[in-house]
Amino acid sequence: MKTDVMKLEEAKRIHDELFNAKDYQNCLVMWRRIQQYQIPFLGELDGRDKMIKRDAGIIDGTAWRAAQIFAGGMTNGSVPQTVEWFDLQSRFAEDDQTLKAILQDQRDTINKALNASNFYSSIYSANLELSFGQSPRGSFFIPERGMVFENYSIGSYAYALDPWQEVTHFAVKKEMSLSKIVSKFGLEALPEKQQQEYKDGKNSGRLMKVYWLMTKNPAYDNKALGPKGKRYVSLYWLDCSDKEFIHVGGFETCPITIMRYLAIPNSDYGIGPGWFADSDNRVMFDLLKAAAGNMELFYNPALQVPTGTDTDYRPGAITDVDMQLGKVQSLFDIAPVFDKVYEQAAIREDKINAAYNTNLFAMLEQQKFDNTGRTAYEWSLRQQEKMQQLTPVVTRINTEVLSRDIKRVYGIYTQNGVFEMPPEYDGMELEIEYVSPLAKLQRMSGVQDYESALAAIGQTAQLKPGVVNMLNESVFLRKWIDDLGVKSEILYTDEEYAEIQQQQAKAAQQQEQMQEDMAVAQALPNVTQAAANLQEMADNGSVAPLDNLLSSLRGGV
Repeated sequence: MKTDVMKLEEAKRIHDELFNAKDYQNCLVMWRRIQQYQIPFLGELDGRDKMIKRDAGIIDGTAWRAAQIFAGGMTNGSVPQTVEWFDLQSRFAEDDQTLKAILQDQRDTINKALNASNFYSSIYSANLELSFGQSPRGSFFIPERGMVFENYSIGSYAYALDPWQEVTHFAVKKEMSLSKIVSKFGLEALPEKQQQEYKDGKNSGRLMKVYWLMTKNPAYDNKALGPKGKRYVSLYWLDCSDKEFIHVGGFETCPITIMRYLAIPNSDYGIGPGWFADSDNRVMFDLLKAAAGNMELFYNPALQVPTGTDTDYRPGAITDVDMQLGKVQSLFDIAPVFDKVYEQAAIREDKINAAYNTNLFAMLEQQKFDNTGRTAYEWSLRQQEKMQQLTPVVTRINTEVLSRDIKRVYGIYTQNGVFEMPPEYDGMELEIEYVSPLAKLQRMSGVQDYESALAAIGQTAQLKPGVVNMLNESVFLRKWIDDLGVKSEILYTDEEYAEIQQQQAKAAQQQEQMQEDMAVAQALPNVTQAAANLQEMADNGSVAPLDNLLSSLRGGV
């Protein structure tokens, strides 16, 4: 397929440069070590088939188990499928109930799209490969299927980023059968020879190398139709292609996100838990290998026997030995040191688990079954301490991966007319707020400040009660609730709260008036009796009617 966007020779040159880049080649050494000694079932390095068992370099599976715990913890903590983990927000939505309702409907639609796709399984796979330092994913919209997410394994991809950490070039090399190529690109995409093979029913399962290059469109023209009018161009070719592409397409927004564990300055690639666990994992490998050798020599030692003695090694067997010539004994003394070796290996195992942050995710689960008597506040402090280690990772994944995934789905649905905003909201900037368990745990560090401030106000109020009037309780509570990650809908608006206060004040005033009326009603018999007494004293010529009346009134009211 011909295109006026880029020539095949140029695409091949860019593709080769990405895989031959010094940055890529330097990382390749460590990727091979991690694959060989920690997670041998992942990756496509050196063209090896991922389905072939290749764990010959594994003596202990600590790193592999830790990688799975890390992937599961990160996935369930950042994008739990069973609960909401993000909200769509706008700075105008706080006071605009109509806009808030629109954004909630759009969020629910995006959630349905993600649930109907392979989004969550792709996130787990990406977190699993994050051990290597980075894990790319592609997001594509297929009209008959909806959103589809694709993972790329280490060794199959290379890429380049711009200074703003956005993908400028993404190259992939993989093997596909003739039948899959035809299913994806059509029969006409194949060279004539391969077309004929497929038509004849021959070698339809034969694997062919397929190359893909996604890059910013060098010939971008926003008025043009087809691939030339797209910001990103997508080019496919086969290893037997000499002159033409088998497919040319494009994207308005970049479909590739790069999940990185720890970004390194002046490098497009990152480093992950596997890098940090490498030294301890290699030490444990050597320790366990030595322990196994020591154990074998101790229980099955090399022997020295008298010349000509036929030794029977079976348990309980008897060997006749000429004691004058010597006896059957170990060639050299073997001290059983494997127990101490295993103790040292256990220390390395703890460090490997720490490199993969399994202690954090295990602690989150342990809290559910805790019988130590720790309070929720003590657990919160421990979680916050551990969470500080993952805060940069979670923040980077939210910014560089999840936000771009959500915005890409939002953009695709907007282009296809699913999301239609009223004219008054045109140009509104969309904001994404994360409310996942890990995001909430991050926020908990700020909650302590509110608790400390409230405690300080309470202590001061014991000396100066009037100081409580300095607290703007409405603003304080709203900020506290927001940092806790609790939905603001549980609170009344300021207008509703003011109206409720007025109603309560009015009710309190009415209650007070009722109490005063009841007191007067209770005193009325005494007043009536006092008046009668006054009249009687007046009739009898008493000299102190006023004093008696006042005395009666004081006693009755």
